Amino acid sequence: MFHRTLIFIVSVSILALLLVYACTVESKEPPKSMDEIRKEQGLPVTIEIIKPTNFSKELRFFGQLSGIIETTKGAPIGGKIEKINVKVGTWVNQGQIIMQFPTDVPQLQYEQVKHTYEIAKKTYERMKNLLQAGETSQANFDASEAQYLIAKRNYEAQKQLIFIEAPVSGTIVKIYPNVGDFVRTDAPLFTIAQLNKMKVRIWLNEYEVNQIQKGMNAKFSFAGKDYEGKITEISLSMDRQKQAFYAEIEFDNSKNELKSGITVEIIINIENKNNTIIIPRNLIISEGDKFFVFVENNGKAEKREILTGSQSGAEIEILSGLNNGDKLINCCMSLLDDGIKVKVTQNL
Repeated sequence: MFHRTLIFIVSVSILALLLVYACTVESKEPPKSMDEIRKEQGLPVTIEIIKPTNFSKELRFFGQLSGIIETTKGAPIGGKIEKINVKVGTWVNQGQIIMQFPTDVPQLQYEQVKHTYEIAKKTYERMKNLLQAGETSQANFDASEAQYLIAKRNYEAQKQLIFIEAPVSGTIVKIYPNVGDFVRTDAPLFTIAQLNKMKVRIWLNEYEVNQIQKGMNAKFSFAGKDYEGKITEISLSMDRQKQAFYAEIEFDNSKNELKSGITVEIIINIENKNNTIIIPRNLIISEGDKFFVFVENNGKAEKREILTGSQSGAEIEILSGLNNGDKLINCCMSLLDDGIKVKVTQNL
C-alpha cells in the first residue's frame, strides 16, 4: 500500500512539473525579426537639413607647365659633342652659340668650305674696288659676286651644322648630352624657354570644349600657393591622335616661382549660382527618365520626385522637388521605401 501511494505521489509531481514547463514554454514568444522591429520602431536613419548654398561648376584637368615660348633644338648631324658653352639656368640670346661639334667632321668638309668662302670674299672685295676704279668690267664683278654669295651660303650652312645656335632668346632649362657624348641626328641637344609667363595645354572632349571660352579664368595650386590665369587659345578641330580638342592657358611667372615640366591640376570655373540646393549624387535614385530622393516626413520615408540641373564632381543641383528645411535621408538607400516608418538617429 505504501509503495502504491509513493508511486502515485511521484507520478502526480512529475505531471505537475510537465504542466508547469508546458505553460512556461507556451508563455514565451519567439524572437522578432529585424523587419518586425523596423516596422514597430522605425528604420534608423540619418538626415541632412536642406539649406540653399552657392554652387560652382568646375572642370578639372591635368597639364604640364612650360615656358610661354619653349623650344628644343635637335642635332643637325650625328657625332661627338666637342664643347658646351652654357649651363642650365643661363639666359642666352637668339643666335648665341650654345654647343659645337668638331670642325673636322669628314662628311662636312667644313675647313674646305670655309677656305673657299674666304677666297671668294677676298676676290669679291678686290673686284668691287677695281670696278669703282674703272679697272674691270661689270660682268667680271657680277661673276665674282655670284661666286661669293654661293660660297657664303655654303659656309653659313656648314657653320650651322657645327656651331649650334640658340633659335630664340630665353633661359636654358635643359641640356641633354655632355661634352664628349656621341649623339645621333635629330637627338635633342638643349631646351630654351621664356619663363616670365607659363602656359599649360589641356585636352578636352566635345562636351567640355563647348563649355569654355577664350578669356575664362583658370587656376591651380602649387607649393601652397594659388596661381590664376586665363584661357588664351582653343583649338577649332579635334586632334586625330588624341581624339580631343586642346586649350592653352597662360599664367604669370614674373617672380620665377614656377618651373617648366611641373604637372598641375587646372581648375576652370564655368558656372556660379547663389541660393541653390545641392545634394550628393549618390542619394538620387533613377527610374527610367525620372529621379527621386527620400525625405523624412512625420516619422515616415517619403519618396519624392526631383528635377536635376548642373553637376559638379560628386554634387548635383536640384531645380525642383526639394525645399529649404526639408529633411533629406542620406543613408540606407537600399532599405528605404515610400511610406515606411523611420527613426531619425542623427541630424547633419
